[in-house]
Amino acid sequence: MQDINAQYMNAYCTMAIIPARYGSQRLPGKPLLQIHGKSLIQRVCEQVQKAKSIDHFCVATDDIRIYNHVKKLGHDVVMTRYDHPSGTFRCAEVLSQFPMVTHVVNIQGDEPLIDPGMIDLLSNYICEQSGLSIATLIHRIDDADDLENSNVVKVVVNRSGGAMYFSRQAIPFVRDFPIEKWLSQGTFYKHVGLYAYTAQALLAIEKLSGHPYESMEKLEQLSWLANGYQIQCLETTMESKGIDTEEDLKLVTAIIMQKEN
Repeated sequence: MQDINAQYMNAYCTMAIIPARYGSQRLPGKPLLQIHGKSLIQRVCEQVQKAKSIDHFCVATDDIRIYNHVKKLGHDVVMTRYDHPSGTFRCAEVLSQFPMVTHVVNIQGDEPLIDPGMIDLLSNYICEQSGLSIATLIHRIDDADDLENSNVVKVVVNRSGGAMYFSRQAIPFVRDFPIEKWLSQGTFYKHVGLYAYTAQALLAIEKLSGHPYESMEKLEQLSWLANGYQIQCLETTMESKGIDTEEDLKLVTAIIMQKEN
């Protein structure tokens, strides 16, 4: 099912897609959860609307409840297959319907605090760099607890900013020092889960066979690297906060309530 407004069909080149599935194991129906009077997905859409580099955006969902909710809000939404293994595949399904799109930004649907400047940084960069297929954001780690948190994905980059490897473990390993002293021995980066792709790259990586590293770490980008794709990493000082657990929801709700009150 495709429901993007016809007026946009031939009018835009850079599109943001927000994958939003209903079946979260820890927080079922997560996109519809209420945060200080608005749904989670509504708050994400409102942040994406503020980005200046995006020609248009839509939500990509697998559930009629999310679909109807987003339509009622007045945003474009596409119903996609329910069995996609990741948001990347959901984005690729949407993209396949719009040949005029040249670049796609994959926006995490559970980050209502995402800064529009992060979207613009990534979108502008990939559009300006000829030959670049995939770009993402990284943030310097300044909290030692993040090094040991497997939910914080770490990344090591080469001198040009290209990703060499992503891991849930702390990388690089600092020999001869306890982990609580590692931050004083070098620079560590965490991955900010925002991607920009050329349309050609997104449709291509959807067809790649998964690499064992992806299965082991549960990180899809490892299959992209293993198949020869470069992932350019841009460092940002801006941060966001995803909602994966009840604790995350309480924290983000408190932050939003403080801002809006």
